[in-house]
Amino acid sequence: MYVYKETTSTSKETWLFELIKELLIQNFGFDTPHLEDHVEIRDKNYRKRQQSKKYWLKKFKEELDSVPNNPVLIEISSWKLALEQMKASNAGLDIVAESERLIGVKDLNDLPALRLQQISEWATTSSTYLTDYRYLSSKKTNQIKKAIETDLHFIVADIIDKHDLTNAVDVQPHGLIEDVVFAEKSTNLKIRMELDEITNKQTYFDDYEISDNEFLRTIIKVEDGDFLLADKSLTKSLDGTDRDIIFYVLSQKDESFYTDRTITVDISKLVSKAYNSSGVKNYVEIEKRLRKIRSFGFQAVIKKKSEKARSGSADWSIFDSVVINSNPNGRRYAEIVIGTYFHQQYINQQTVKIYRDSLNSIEGNISKILVHALQKERLERYVQGNQFIDIFPLSYFLRKVRMDKRKTEQNMKKIQDALEEFKSLNFLIADYKRLHSSFEISFIPLTHTEMHDFFDQAEPPIQLTFPIQTELIGE
Repeated sequence: MYVYKETTSTSKETWLFELIKELLIQNFGFDTPHLEDHVEIRDKNYRKRQQSKKYWLKKFKEELDSVPNNPVLIEISSWKLALEQMKASNAGLDIVAESERLIGVKDLNDLPALRLQQISEWATTSSTYLTDYRYLSSKKTNQIKKAIETDLHFIVADIIDKHDLTNAVDVQPHGLIEDVVFAEKSTNLKIRMELDEITNKQTYFDDYEISDNEFLRTIIKVEDGDFLLADKSLTKSLDGTDRDIIFYVLSQKDESFYTDRTITVDISKLVSKAYNSSGVKNYVEIEKRLRKIRSFGFQAVIKKKSEKARSGSADWSIFDSVVINSNPNGRRYAEIVIGTYFHQQYINQQTVKIYRDSLNSIEGNISKILVHALQKERLERYVQGNQFIDIFPLSYFLRKVRMDKRKTEQNMKKIQDALEEFKSLNFLIADYKRLHSSFEISFIPLTHTEMHDFFDQAEPPIQLTFPIQTELIGE
């Protein structure tokens, strides 16, 4: 009514979409390197709204007493004319009853008191907007524009906060997707020891066979083999719970991550994420798992016939260090330094994006591991303009999930169950077909919203054109 201009080229839906998008970019920092604090924006606009409502109530009272042509008197004149016309067209009409039904008063002389009561309630109610003001059209154009901007900023910030939209898109580095880091469930590693003839240091490692010609080496970063006997978790593969912990930690990165690779995590929130329970036992287990993840290093996939594993050193680690402390209130938190390999992938945007609510709907352990890998395939087909259908052999999946490569039929069944879950959720996969030892997969094409959320390039920071104003929306 007040902002949208009717044109032949832009629908109301498109116009509103572009308006909100522009607001998110200019005032909230979306699509820029620096995301603004939406809670601060919401709180500032809430205070501005409440103060302005009180000011408008004060002005309304003054107008009732001193302005001859105030909005209520104009409304009374309009209702008088309307009631007279109704009476003229229906002589038997009970005007008093009709006035009470339509307006809320039997006598129009009582309307000023009713409106004052209603506007007082509006001004003191925390959930009402400036644009809910009954006589908004009586305000000046600039006041109306500021009122709409204030309400829009609050509504958008409140939605972002309620639905955790700053974390609506999950972003994971390629390294956690391309290499067989995770197993469906915790399994024993086949730990072996190797002695470096030059340094005389012992290296403990496990070689996971991907195929007859390839393996991934996991290096357990301990100084003494006795640690392996004391802490049996170091002899277990990374499982679904470890994966949840790693992905949650990475979701908590902020601007400091890009400068010093550090992420600070509240242990209590990590416990809730991994176990849905806050028992003391789970706190101990989480801290043990964090140290376990820190102790694991990996070497790139090695080809048995043409390459040789390098003794002693890992090519990459997920966590380089984990330091757990308590704040003065006793709350436990972890300061985690992410491995350089993954840090660089975030810097270079070698990542896969996916909606977090879609991830939360997945239940199968294999599905949770495969989802990012299949999303990567889907996104790459969009970028390269390829068809959204392809054939994936069993060997493809064995490079993503740790499984016993000797149990071919069992592995095929597990993969099929995962694909069936995606299909039933109408997520990633439109359809699939099992062939002999492979799957033909038809991916769901990207939606318009996904194209915007996953591929809009970040622009340099934009100067705000609608500054967050603290002044009242007065005259």
